[in-house]
Parts: sequence; C-alpha cells; structure tokens
Amino acid sequence: MKQVLFLLFITFQLSVFSQVEMRYNSSTKDLPNWVQLMYTENPDEGAVIEAYRSYYKSHKLVKNQHTQYYKRWVRNLSRTTTLPQTKKNSKSSNQWECVGPWDFDKDAASRSYAPGAAHVYTVEQSVSNPNVLYAGSATAGAWKTIDKGANWNLITRDLALNGVYAIEIDHTNPDIVYISGNGGIYKSYDGGGNWTVIGDSAFTNLSHSTKDIKLKPSNNQELFVASDEGLYQSLDGGNNFVQVMSGNFLEIEFNPNSTDTMYFVKQDGDSTLFYRSNDGGISLTNFTNGWPNPGVGDDQKRTEIAVSPAAPNKVVALATGNANGGSGLYGIYISDDKGENWTFQCCGPQPAGAPDTNNINMMGWQPTEL
Repeated sequence: MKQVLFLLFITFQLSVFSQVEMRYNSSTKDLPNWVQLMYTENPDEGAVIEAYRSYYKSHKLVKNQHTQYYKRWVRNLSRTTTLPQTKKNSKSSNQWECVGPWDFDKDAASRSYAPGAAHVYTVEQSVSNPNVLYAGSATAGAWKTIDKGANWNLITRDLALNGVYAIEIDHTNPDIVYISGNGGIYKSYDGGGNWTVIGDSAFTNLSHSTKDIKLKPSNNQELFVASDEGLYQSLDGGNNFVQVMSGNFLEIEFNPNSTDTMYFVKQDGDSTLFYRSNDGGISLTNFTNGWPNPGVGDDQKRTEIAVSPAAPNKVVALATGNANGGSGLYGIYISDDKGENWTFQCCGPQPAGAPDTNNINMMGWQPTEL
C-alpha cells in the first residue's frame, strides 16, 4: 500500500511540474495570440488573461490542450505566494495572496466542500487601531489579527459556536467587540479573551439569525442589530434592546455625512426592501423607485449595500437572485440621492439571466470559461 501511495505521489508531482514547465512550440502553426503569449518565457499574466478573454468574446470555446493548460496556469498563479513582477503594461497589476484565517479542524472535510478554508463571512477593521481586524466565518468561529492579517488567532475557541456572520468593533477601543452567534450577541471587553451574552430577557429569549451589527459612529453606546427577528436598537451598549421594526433585516449602513441618516435592507418573501431613516432609526421609509422588483416565479432575497465618504449621498447595492433563466448576480443598482431612486447598472441587458459573453453574471455558475 505504501508503495502505491508513493507512486501516486510521484505521478502527481511530475504532473504538476509538467503543467508549469510546458512551453510554446514554435513549429506549431496558427495558434491564437493568447496561446503564444502564454507560452513565452516570463509571460505577462495580465496580457495573457486579457488576450484570452478578448479572443473568446468572438470565438466559440472549444476545449483543447491549450485551454486546459490555461486553466492550470491560472490556477497555479492563484496558488503561488510569490509571483513574478507584473509588467507595467499589464491589465492586471494587482496580485492577491490568501492570508487566512484557516480552519485546520480535522473534521473540516465532513462539513465543507473546501476543507481547510474558514469560509469567511465578514471582516471588520478597527477605526482606532488599523492593525487590528476581526473576521467571522461560517464554520470556524471568530478570528483576530493585530498585524493587518499577517497572522490570525482563533478567539472563540472556548465558545461552542461555529457561525459568526456579523462583527462590530467599538470605535474608541479595539478590544471591545461584538459578534453574532448561537442565536444571540456576544460582547468582549478584552479583545476576545472573554465573552458575555448581552441583551435583556425579551431579546435573549429569541433565537436571532443576526446578519449585521452597527454602532452609531458618534455614540459608541448606541447599537443596532439586524436579525431575522427584526431591527433592534440599544442605547446602553447592548444591555437592553428595543425593536424598531419587525421582519427579517439583513444590513445596516450610515450616511458618511450624517449619523442620523441610516440605510437598511430587509428581506420580505422573495424580495428585498430598502429603507432609509432620517432621524437616527426612529422612523423608517421604504423607497422602491428602480429597486429590484422580481416577477412571479423569480426571487431576489439578498442585497448588500455600500456607501463612501467620497460620495456621501451615493448608495451602491449588489443584489443576488433568480430571474430571466439564470441565478446569481441579479444586478448592481446605484442611487445618487440617498436611496430615493435607483438605476440598474450591471451586468447584462436585464436582471440575472444565464451567464454569457454579453451577461457577465459574476455570481452565477458557468460550465465553461468566458
């Protein structure tokens, strides 16, 4: 048995090295430009990828030894920790490297299609100390780094919880942090060393699937929680909560210029709804003009929104769902007036749809590369 495993290992190693070392044969005629670029010595990664995509915008993809090698070549780039310096004329000058957190649980293979990956749901950076970040995962709890992601430590090792979907860090103190888990909210005053379940009995008696936690930027005692039990507000750092509105809330954002202007996303059946508050969360108004509106048989159950100090009245929404014969990216919608009106921006001619060269469904499944 050991001899068989050894031979398999050697075969695998030789296979990997043969993929990396394969080079263009100059005697071969009529190869597409992207193939020739890929087989040159020290190829420009960005130029090759751009040429490949450009070629298959006007040519049908037919699998062959070159397309298969391209896939292996791109995969090898993504796994390499030290990549060749990209040339200045490259279309892709930024290189990404996975820094964790990692889940080395020996049972990870039984509960994940990608054992070893922590399946990160959220990452938050401390305002008062940018070196400190916290990450929440689907199956591996919460993690912390004090060196901007170079090293991660599991901070929920002593808690019987796996999924952490929401994190918030106190603006004035990076050691005060809130995380979701086990149907409630945990708070730590010492950077994750110790945890306390927070909330009054009316709040803790419910099992919350919490998707977002936000502190008011101007008041580190005013806390908002978006859960499937409703939108909640606390004025004392989480000791007591009041329900602002019932329903399944997904996200909370503040306008960068006014902490009284707040944005919320709520799931309602097969749709999501957008709400805005102008009085710090006391009252909410639903705006629908241009917002995703799935038809009968379609759905749009999840939306993420983002705001920026560079354009404080602009809100960008990334919506996922199912429509027009395809699922994944429903659309990217933009509002320039704090959510009162929305415009469909991306991608393709209509919401969702099957991925093709005219509809780059970035969150859809595609059996072949575009």
